[in-house]
Amino acid sequence: MAADWGVYMNNDLGHLASVGVDLEYRDTGPVSSYPTLVIVGMRFKAPRQNGLPQKDELQIVYAIEDRLSDLLGNKTNSRYVGRKLSDGSVKFFFYASDAAVVTAAAKTVGVDFSAYPFDLQVVPDTSWSVYRTSLVPSGDNIQQVEDNKVIQVLTNHGDDIAQPRIIDHFAYFSEVEGLQSFKSAILSRQFHVDDEASPAQIKGKWLVKFYRLDIPDEITSVTVELAHLAEEYNGEYDGWECAVTPAHSMPTKP
Repeated sequence: MAADWGVYMNNDLGHLASVGVDLEYRDTGPVSSYPTLVIVGMRFKAPRQNGLPQKDELQIVYAIEDRLSDLLGNKTNSRYVGRKLSDGSVKFFFYASDAAVVTAAAKTVGVDFSAYPFDLQVVPDTSWSVYRTSLVPSGDNIQQVEDNKVIQVLTNHGDDIAQPRIIDHFAYFSEVEGLQSFKSAILSRQFHVDDEASPAQIKGKWLVKFYRLDIPDEITSVTVELAHLAEEYNGEYDGWECAVTPAHSMPTKP
């Protein structure tokens, strides 16, 4: 998987969608040597009511993704940029200098997954418009991507992400007036201020560290509100952290 891989949930044409995207190209823009989009699609046999796959078919999605990556990962004529699961199907997105290499790899992988026929689409897309408009997160989904990165780290360390615990948050402000207004707003939401630092100490800005008892698996509704609050007072929300909490541990604050 790409070093800067992001995952988020979205609404796609009225359907719930799970999107995974390589964010490497978000700021650099389209790569002119890969002007052709190849989409490898596959329909699920027994999707959940919301259109996403059951666990067994999700494992098939991952297996297909791994096989395609293995075949194309060492080649210089394609870039795997993301996947989208929605409305009973999955689509894998590649930009290519030679589309035939990607379609050939898909046909090779398809032999091992013959119960799931692939649908191949080849589309000219020199501006990478599909990547920018259908895969790259925008608005509140950007915060969701950052939250999911932290949650993935916790999960990798055996964390029970459904268990409440103390979660620390950080925000920066250029002016002390904005900091004070933000503090009043978060205190009214049952947060507790843990620490502050002056511009002389932290990047020329005022820092506030604060915490509350919350659940990592439900954190995005919290962080999105905090991001909007910080922006309202000319500040920047800078994310969260917490201790790894295995099952049955009690939340504490030193």
